[in-house]
Amino acid sequence: MKKWLTGIVVVIILSIPVLFVAWGMTWKWTSFAPGDTDAWIGFWGGYLGAIIGALAAGAIAYFVARRQIDLQAEMDNKREKQFLATQLRIQKYQEAYSLLGDLNREFVVLRMEVLKYIHKEIDLTALRTIDDKCQENIMILNRRINSLEPFIEKLPQAHKTIKANYQIMVDIIYDGYTYPESGKTIALDTSSDTFKSVSQELLMYTMHFCEDINGYLKNEINKLEKES
Repeated sequence: MKKWLTGIVVVIILSIPVLFVAWGMTWKWTSFAPGDTDAWIGFWGGYLGAIIGALAAGAIAYFVARRQIDLQAEMDNKREKQFLATQLRIQKYQEAYSLLGDLNREFVVLRMEVLKYIHKEIDLTALRTIDDKCQENIMILNRRINSLEPFIEKLPQAHKTIKANYQIMVDIIYDGYTYPESGKTIALDTSSDTFKSVSQELLMYTMHFCEDINGYLKNEINKLEKES
C-alpha cells in the first residue's frame, strides 16, 4: 500500500514541471523571448530531463547506498551473534574443564586414602571421614557438571560413564572397607586389586576426557581469533 502511494506521489511531482512549462508558454508576456514553440519545447524538455535524470540518479544512488548499509548491518549483526556464541562455548568449555579437573582430584584423594587404609596407614574412622567429605564434594561437582551438559555435545555421555564407574568404585569402598559389617552386598569383588583396577580406570577415563575438552577449547579460541 505504501509503495503504491509513493508511486502516485512521484508521478504527480514529475508531472508538475511539465504542466507548468506547457501552461507558461501560453502566457502573453513570454512572447518577447526569441525562438519558436518547438525550440522552447526542446529546451525545456532537455532542461527538465536533466533535472529528472539527476533526481532519478540521486534516488537510485540513495537506495543502493541504503541497501548496502542494511546488508552491512545484517552481516555485522550475524558476525556479532557468531562471536557471542563462540564466546559462550569457550566459557562453557573452560568451566567444564575446571570442574572435571576438580572431580578427578577428588577421585585421586579418595583412592589414595583407601589405599592408605589397606596398608594400615590410617584407621577406619579417618577413612570414613575422608570418604564422606569426598563424596559430598563429588556430588556437588556432578550437579554443576550436569548443568553444562546441554552446551557441550559429548559431555552427557562421558559424564554418564564417569558416574557409572564412580558408583562401582563407591560400592567397592562401602562393601569392602568403610562398612563391611553392614550386611549389604552390592559389589561382587572388593579385593584391593579390583579396587585399584576400577579406580585407575575411572581416573584415566576422566583425565582423557579432560584432554578432549581442552582440545575443544583450543579450537574455539582459534575460531574466535579468526572471527575477530
